[in-house]
Order: sequence, then C-alpha cells, then structure tokens
Amino acid sequence: MAANPYDLVRYPTFPQFQTHPDRLAAVGRLFGMNPAPVEACRVLEIGCGSGGNLIPMAYALPHSSFMGVDLAAEPVADGMSTIQDLGLENVVLHSRDLREVGPEAGQFDYIVAHGVYSWVHEEVREGLLAVCRACLAPEGIAYVSFNSFPGGHVRQMLREMMLHHVRNTEDAAERIRQAREFLGTLLESHHWPKAWGEMRDHEVKAMLKWNDGSLYHDELAPFNQRFYLHEFAAAAQRHQLQYLGEAEPHEMFDPSRGMDGLAGDVLERVEHLDFLKARRFHQALVCRAERSLNRSIAAQQMPGFLFSSCARREDDGKIAGLRGVRITAADEVSSAVALALGEVYPLPLTFNELVPYVGNEEALCEILFALAITGFADLHVYHFPCEERVSDRPRASRLARYQAARSPFVTTARHGAVELDEIGRRLVQLADGTRTQAEIAAALGAEMELDRVVSGLKWMASRALLEG
Repeated sequence: MAANPYDLVRYPTFPQFQTHPDRLAAVGRLFGMNPAPVEACRVLEIGCGSGGNLIPMAYALPHSSFMGVDLAAEPVADGMSTIQDLGLENVVLHSRDLREVGPEAGQFDYIVAHGVYSWVHEEVREGLLAVCRACLAPEGIAYVSFNSFPGGHVRQMLREMMLHHVRNTEDAAERIRQAREFLGTLLESHHWPKAWGEMRDHEVKAMLKWNDGSLYHDELAPFNQRFYLHEFAAAAQRHQLQYLGEAEPHEMFDPSRGMDGLAGDVLERVEHLDFLKARRFHQALVCRAERSLNRSIAAQQMPGFLFSSCARREDDGKIAGLRGVRITAADEVSSAVALALGEVYPLPLTFNELVPYVGNEEALCEILFALAITGFADLHVYHFPCEERVSDRPRASRLARYQAARSPFVTTARHGAVELDEIGRRLVQLADGTRTQAEIAAALGAEMELDRVVSGLKWMASRALLEG
C-alpha cells in the first residue's frame, strides 16, 4: 500500500477562525436559523490532520465535544499525543476514510471540512457531502471550503505548468525543489506581456512564501479542482443540502451597490460578486435542504449579535478596522462606535453596551450593519472568555504555554494564531500563574528588563493569550 502523501510531507494545521462554531452560528442566525449554542455543541472536522484547528476549540470549549477524522495516520497520532498531554477528554481524532463516517457517529451541530473538497477525487467529494447530510443536526451547519473560479484560472495555469515541469520526478522533496526553482525562473522571465506579468508576479510571489507542505499538497497534489459556486451548490443539492452563505459574512454583500438591479436569490448574488471580485476561494456553508431560511437580512437583526473590531484612528484621520478596511466616518457617532470596539479588542461588545454611544437603537443598527457588511467588524454570538488585564502573577493559557514550548505559533482565546519570537516564546512559558512580573523578568535575565516584561504581558493580553 502506497504511503499517504500527508505522512510523507506534513501539512501544517492552524486555528481557522472562520471555521469556529461562533462564526458558523452567527451566519446561521443571520438567515433565521437557531444553531446550537457554541458552549454546548458537537463538532466534526473532516480532514483534521494533527488537530491544529480542532484541539484549540476543544480546549476553549470544555462543555462541547469534538471529533476529527483524517486518512493520514501519523498526523492523527501526533494530534492524539497532544490531546493526551493536555488532558482533554472532549476531543478524539480517528484515522479513517471520511466515507466511513455514518449515522452511527451521531448528529453534529457543526461540521468543518477545510481544504478537502477541491483536493480529492469526485467520489470522495460526493462522500463528504453525503456525510454532511447524514450527520448534520436539524439546525446544523457545515463549512466546506474549495478553490473557485473565475479567480482560480491564473493559479490553475501555474499549477499545470509546475506539474509539467516536475512530471519526471516522483520523490516529494525533489518535486518541491524543482517547483520552487521553476517558479523563480518564471518570476524572472521578461517574455510575458505586461498585463499577464502582473498577475503572474502576484501569484508566484505568494506561492514562493508557502511552506513545503502547502506547496506540495495544494498545487502539486494529484487533485486540485476549481469550481464555480453554482457547481458546488448543485452538488450539495444532490445530497439534500442547500447553500446557506459564506463563512465570511461580508463576502455576501456589495457595499458599492453595484448589483442593486440584479434579480435572484443569495446564490445568484454571491456568484455575481465572484465575477466582480475574481474570487478564487470559497468558504461555503450548507444546511439541510428542508430547513426554511429567512433571506431578508436587515439592519434590524443587529441586536441579536456581539461585535468586534481592531478599530484605530490613523494619522490621516481615517479609522482602520479588520481586513484592512478603512472608513471615513460620516459623523462623530459612527466614529465613537467604531473606536469603542477597538478599545476592548479582541473582546467583543454586545449591542446594549454600544447603545450609549449612539442613544438611538435604530441608528445603532444601521451603523453596525454597515460595519459588518464591509468587513470592518465581525459578528459574534459567543463572548470569548479571556483575561484583558495583566495580574501580578499573570497566566498564559495552558494551551499557549504548551504550544510555545514546541513552536513559534500559539493559539489565542479567539481561535487565532500568533507567531512569537524566541523571547516571546519564553515569556509565554514563564507566565504560568506562579511567578510575579518581577520574577518573570529575573528568569529572563538580562534579555528583558521589568518594563519590557510588563509591555510584553500587556501585548499578550491584547492578543487574548492570558487566562484569569
């Protein structure tokens, strides 16, 4: 039996916030669903790898249960070792074919398949959707990401050229080396027309920054199929599932109002946005086909959510929020709301907490709706618990301390990844709740004075790395 390519070349797994039950539940609620509460739900991840996405969820949500499946045995074994080290009893990983998961596994409130659908044979793709249908709870939501057209055409072209270049090589490491060499040569070519060259340079430079696992499994893999959104939706429909929306809510809206004259349902509108944006990747959500949905999203729904944004005023007077979105607030009230979110970030604020900044609930609804559909702010249904102040004996999360001892990447309480330098890794490990700030500084020796330790701890708090 041939070795699994994911055993030969490891594919790093990280927390993906857009797969978190909070995000899936928020989109479901937008469309009139009643998703299971984040703090008490069942989650299945298909293609879990070593659990870099699933295990942090299980750590942060001890009253929810989690199951992961992946065909590659070695990453699963690594993940189970992590689970045992952390003493987690609400998560398990299995090495098995996803098509072996059936109704006997029970129903799940949330199913996640990130980076699977495009990279497997058609039979397995159909099997993935069959699992979603068989295992989704009545109010359940499944996340399925895939590479898409029309924006995927350029990378598809580069993939085909790389595959041709490495066609005579079977060794994984050599295929990766030759592919990188080819991309470098392509980047230096002066023969491409200028318009094509700009697209080539953008894509090639991005791929050259990838780690070996990403390059090997994403673009040198036997399968990497791109789809138009309507093709995916039709496949879901064959399995009695319906397209719910996007895991990134702002991807379903066009604040420029360029499609106001377009008739059609949400699927039609999102696909036309694909055309306008040349979208190349989808993070689609589906639910059971028989679940009726409310497709009339409106500002009046905002009181049912929490909101977060890293908003800050910049030198030119504009306010920068999430995803690089910058706004020129039309009035002081809108600015006050945006900046209030930034003052407590990464914690979210409830609707009622923001009312005093406006004084008028209807006006606040309009402001928050505008911030959400532009991507400036995130919608939540769950208040992520984290410590926002630095105590005399600060304590980083046990998960972050465990990860810092093994990797530069640690997971925040908001299910995001933060990269640390060597001193940062030591600081996280020393902040275990037993040492005062002065004792932490002393343990670090001459490398950090107390004021720098205090600054570092405040930075950790701002990144949701501390526990109470």
